[in-house]
Amino acid sequence: MAQTQYRLADVQARNGKLGAPIWIVYKDSVYDVTSYVDQHPGGNDAIIAEAGTDATSAFQDVGHSDDATTILAKYKIGEIVEEEKKYDANGKKKKKVVAAKDEGTGRSCLNTVTCGLLG
Repeated sequence: MAQTQYRLADVQARNGKLGAPIWIVYKDSVYDVTSYVDQHPGGNDAIIAEAGTDATSAFQDVGHSDDATTILAKYKIGEIVEEEKKYDANGKKKKKVVAAKDEGTGRSCLNTVTCGLLG
């Protein structure tokens, strides 16, 4: 069965404000944690602060247990669309590849530097 896919903008709209549900992203998976907020052992403020965002760093920074990860899995509703994903299939952060262009000439940054060095 195919996973439901969401854009980051979909998650941002579910930030708990004005009665909206509370969604978060953890390693490119989308979770609806609306019904869990009041059960969170660390208080609801921690989740509300991350509502509508990619909470991966916040979740990892706290050092959650394996039990917390198991609980989180129960609330998974889908995945981020492929073109907006930040993690590979193994949960490792993807490396950004930036091909900068010199707007005036259309040359890449590397070409500009190389041409400048060679004269």
